[in-house]
Amino acid sequence: MISAEEYLKTLNEKSVWVFTKQQTSSLEQIINATNMFDKIPDREHADIEKYWKDHNAEFDVETDRHRTLVIPQFFGFVTKTPFYKKGQLYNKEKTTAVWDKLKNINPVLNIDGFNKVLTEQILKIKIHAIIDTANNNEDYHILPVIFIYKVLKELQLKYAINEISIDHLYTYIMTCKEYSQWEQAVEFIRTNSPISEYVEHYKDYSRIMALIKNNTNLFNITTNSIAINPSFDNYFYNNFMLKYDIEELNEILYRDVDYSYFLYNVQDFDINLIDEPQEIEVEILDENIKEEVIESEESDEEKDDNYIEKIDKIDENNINSDVAEGAYRIAPVILDDDKKISKKYKRNPLLGKIAIQKAYYCCEHNPNHETFISAKSHKNFMEAHHLVPVKYQQLIWAKYNVNVDCVENIVSLCPTCHRAFHNGTNEVKAQIIGDIYQKLIPRYKSIGFNITLDEIKKLYRVK
Repeated sequence: MISAEEYLKTLNEKSVWVFTKQQTSSLEQIINATNMFDKIPDREHADIEKYWKDHNAEFDVETDRHRTLVIPQFFGFVTKTPFYKKGQLYNKEKTTAVWDKLKNINPVLNIDGFNKVLTEQILKIKIHAIIDTANNNEDYHILPVIFIYKVLKELQLKYAINEISIDHLYTYIMTCKEYSQWEQAVEFIRTNSPISEYVEHYKDYSRIMALIKNNTNLFNITTNSIAINPSFDNYFYNNFMLKYDIEELNEILYRDVDYSYFLYNVQDFDINLIDEPQEIEVEILDENIKEEVIESEESDEEKDDNYIEKIDKIDENNINSDVAEGAYRIAPVILDDDKKISKKYKRNPLLGKIAIQKAYYCCEHNPNHETFISAKSHKNFMEAHHLVPVKYQQLIWAKYNVNVDCVENIVSLCPTCHRAFHNGTNEVKAQIIGDIYQKLIPRYKSIGFNITLDEIKKLYRVK
């Protein structure tokens, strides 16, 4: 680990976490703006700028500037496609599954449920922010609220340090680029290392602390110091930090398509950091813990079933297939300083959904194969299959620089054909692999993926 003095030399005026130039609206205003956007008739062809000027008062939205929609996008209520690009039209954007859940909760009757959805979105906000068109933190991959808590908690547990200065917060926490730097931040703060010469600029420039302070009660924040709020500490630690593998959670920040699925879909964190918590005892190994974000050690068959179920639950009206563009270009996530590639080999259900959608809910092996209507999607039930299996992700990346968890490598199959891949005889497997490979050749060529049929057969151990 480098010294604090060396670390300070790496910092400049723009090293701090940065939020958008837009003001952080109140949650009420964010919700009102999203509701207004949701109600625009024929949104795809509407003049949204004019609609905003004509109707903002009707929806109790303070500004008549439609650009205020960047805030609902930041919170994951409205899609942003593509991330980080300025001047994109709102006509193609959609409300998300998270918004669908929120708008169906009556806050008068269920304020806890309402605030749990809001809390989840605060926890899911990341730096580099999706609406940051200036690319202020382009190479930053971090969840601010979770990271701040992690550092403060480690200082508390290991060194009995219950409060740190705001100057140290901005210097050594809010300049970190990824989760693996938490130990470094702890050490620099523990030893009372010198603060950055840019710290006053950071306070004015960042806007992150206002966002956190205005929308959660997890921290006690003053002009000079920050500490974990004791009223929320055990609650959050037991019910979130111990429930999820935080390191794995941060893996989703490296590909926009992974993060968009995470941000736009309900993860059921079941955490309320707005209202005073009612402490709940949690068994860390409780078999009923939900695994919507972090998959446990399951069998391949269980993982496949879990993946298929998640795909089926995604509402196609809440997705923009453009988010899948370029997913093949992003390397499998590198963990920690030893630079070993994760062997968890997760698959993003959103990519599977988009592949099925592109196939018009038909079996790509044989479009005449009939199946049943899904109770969840109300579409012809299909299953997504990676022709080049995701478990060979590391091998394929090393040889071809292609991340196989991409739409170009996923086919829509009826359940029977899908099972043939796993359970058929060698002859059956060879036949269906050959057929699907021929169909995927144009897709593979479009991304420069030159794997051969013989190579794929070897992955399946068939001739």
